[in-house]
Amino acid sequence: MRPHRGTINWGIAATGRIAGQFARAFAELDDDSALVAVGSRRAETAAEFAAAHAIETAHPSYAALAADRGVDAVYVASLQPGHADDAVMFLEAGKHVLVEKPMALSVVQVDRMTAAAAANDRFLMEAMWMRFNPGPVQAVHRIHAGEIGAVVHLDIDFTISVDDDPDHRLRSLTKGGGALLDLGIYPLTLATWIMGVPTEWEASGTVDAGVDTQCTIDARFSAPGRADASARLSCGLNDSAPITATIIGTDRTLTLAAPFHAASSITIADPDGTLRESITTEPGSLHHQVAAVNRDLRAGERQCVDHPWSASRSVLAICDRVRAQLGVHYPVEI
Repeated sequence: MRPHRGTINWGIAATGRIAGQFARAFAELDDDSALVAVGSRRAETAAEFAAAHAIETAHPSYAALAADRGVDAVYVASLQPGHADDAVMFLEAGKHVLVEKPMALSVVQVDRMTAAAAANDRFLMEAMWMRFNPGPVQAVHRIHAGEIGAVVHLDIDFTISVDDDPDHRLRSLTKGGGALLDLGIYPLTLATWIMGVPTEWEASGTVDAGVDTQCTIDARFSAPGRADASARLSCGLNDSAPITATIIGTDRTLTLAAPFHAASSITIADPDGTLRESITTEPGSLHHQVAAVNRDLRAGERQCVDHPWSASRSVLAICDRVRAQLGVHYPVEI
């Protein structure tokens, strides 16, 4: 892929909550990029979103956004069942794509998306903002540098209380709902970022009206020359929990404060609980991942060097098997 020269012009596909957060965060960028267009399934919502975020062009459809020659890259912020189709459409239209997490509903969809990126020589990345937020990045760097010794155990939870309205996107199968793909993907991504893909795991959970409302994955990690490590990765929709990540090493314990995926506070403690170090970083924001995409586009990369396709695929492969075990199947899969 040729390195991009000049200003990188972005568009947003969808106008929901996360799209609004993305538009506000974009203003924090200090590189040569601009947010110039938005597309929606309705002309009215596109116009309202454009006015609210000072975006020059509002398109009445995703297809119109894809046809906009002034747009280089598109952030796909549609509901999860649309991620694959929407991303492929933009890729085939010659756009680079940043697609909101989870990248897709399944590995089958991920493979279709990456094949489209390769065939059209375009950049594609899952918008896993945790992988670019300064707090988690520094925490993982310190763990990989051996500052807590060898990792022994990871305890990572993302449990929140969600409205029990069956039409809420997290409780609706047709909207790609469920705790695992929306919340559990964070503990899974952090654990595999630190340790690699687990060698074995067991999952348990609760399913209500076809949607997983709670899930726990007990995993083990093994590698030649390294002691085994365990992990408890949990998520849920029916309660409130600290949303922290604790990584226990042979020498020290590192904790990412809540919410761990956007933490700006990290502590490192000795085995007896004595605080060894307290670290404060820049807060998490969606603009960090955009800066990484812009960097890679200027370098001519088709994949992000910090979050390649294989990382997203390996997490979705685990999710596929966990969902099969729990009996969760989305309508688009049937």
